[in-house]
Amino acid sequence: MPGMSTKFIYALILTVIGTLMSLLLYFTGYQTERLATGEKIQSIGFLIMFIVLWLGTKAVRDESEPPVMSYGKGVGTGVLISLYSGLMSAVYSFIHLKFINVNFADYKIELLRGQWAEKSMNDAQVEQAEHIARMMMGPVFSSVITLIFAVFTGFIMSLVISAFLKRKAPENGNIGA
Repeated sequence: MPGMSTKFIYALILTVIGTLMSLLLYFTGYQTERLATGEKIQSIGFLIMFIVLWLGTKAVRDESEPPVMSYGKGVGTGVLISLYSGLMSAVYSFIHLKFINVNFADYKIELLRGQWAEKSMNDAQVEQAEHIARMMMGPVFSSVITLIFAVFTGFIMSLVISAFLKRKAPENGNIGA
């Protein structure tokens, strides 16, 4: 894709995979009736994110001649991929909760009620917790959290990935040295 940066392309890949995964979970009931199981399945997203960040950071490194990358540039690359993807995912999150899975908060509250009962919360505590939970699960708040979570998670993953993918410029000019 001429004109698109490698970082943006990998961010787009990450966003598309996340969007497809979200839609698949929704249409199979893992964001509705089987939400508890769906939340466990959704953790696969961390592995996918790690792989895409690895591949994106490696692609950026390999674009330079010779293929070198400092630790800081590696971290910055991963964070930028995460930021771009987080921005696009935040928009999708808003659309998903506002127009597709409009009852997500109801399903999540139902799941949480069981946890609150186990903690022996009284009616007033449950009512307050439900109010806060519904606010946090609204499209706007969820979109903001999606962005923050994407950048933070991407930063942590990039710290690890960059430690493995950093490559110093060779002293003598030979790449294999």
